[in-house]
Amino acid sequence: MTRAMETNANETNAPTTNARTTTTDVTRGAFAGVIARIATHPFDTLKARAQVRARTMEEAPRVATGGRFARARTLYAGFGAVVAFAPLGSGIYFASMERGNEVFGQGPIASCATGAVAQASAGMVYAPLDVVKERLQTRGAIAKELSAGTYRGVAHAIGAIAREEGIRGFFRGYWAQNFVWWPWSAMYFVLYDDFRARCGGAFDGRHARDIEPWVSSACATAAAACATIATHPLDLAKTRLQTMKFAPGEASVARVLRNVFAREGVRGLFAGVGARVASVAPGSAISFYVYETLKRWEQRL
Repeated sequence: MTRAMETNANETNAPTTNARTTTTDVTRGAFAGVIARIATHPFDTLKARAQVRARTMEEAPRVATGGRFARARTLYAGFGAVVAFAPLGSGIYFASMERGNEVFGQGPIASCATGAVAQASAGMVYAPLDVVKERLQTRGAIAKELSAGTYRGVAHAIGAIAREEGIRGFFRGYWAQNFVWWPWSAMYFVLYDDFRARCGGAFDGRHARDIEPWVSSACATAAAACATIATHPLDLAKTRLQTMKFAPGEASVARVLRNVFAREGVRGLFAGVGARVASVAPGSAISFYVYETLKRWEQRL
């Protein structure tokens, strides 16, 4: 085959190959994301409820009432929304991460850009997921007059939001979500890459790309914990914007943070931080472990 023929063949096959690779990344990411959320959803529920239980809501019912089964069911409130939205959101996130690595390359600035692109892309799915999920998770934790809505289940929530708020209702807090996860992703990827690079040198001098999945998982846990604590106040504001009613002009991240600090102090800004770390850090570790393991299996085939 001449060089010209080889070039033409590569150009012809490139779109198909890229499409196949992206589809594989999405599928792999979807599976990894759902597995992680199954394991960590109870902590995510506790986090959401803690974030909205302000001083003005002290009379709201407790998290768990009834028997042991009722408590378990409460901790998995809103999981139907995860099943409906998370596979696509997680798939887009990991696929965008892979494409971002190809476009931006390596290094701290490249990692920040990759994280921002991945979050902005997946956020179009994650925003509706959070709106539906968190409103179901916080049932009983918000005083009725302050709640953005009460629903019987996922299907009822989707229908009610569509009727009462329109498409904009599903994207309530979209920018707030980006303000949380852009800095989180930037910190996470910088720390994750740094930890993996250090571990790559520590494990028999191997390159960071060649270390075992469990090492990547440990690095993901540590990086996620640091990024989660640093961005928690922003996440608290995002959760309240998506689940509560606000007067005109009050529905902004800055206003929510200002009001929380004035009424509840620094402690209020970090309400639920332990539960969020217990959800996000192992969730990141599990999803990256599953994703990297599947990727290795596919490369060996």
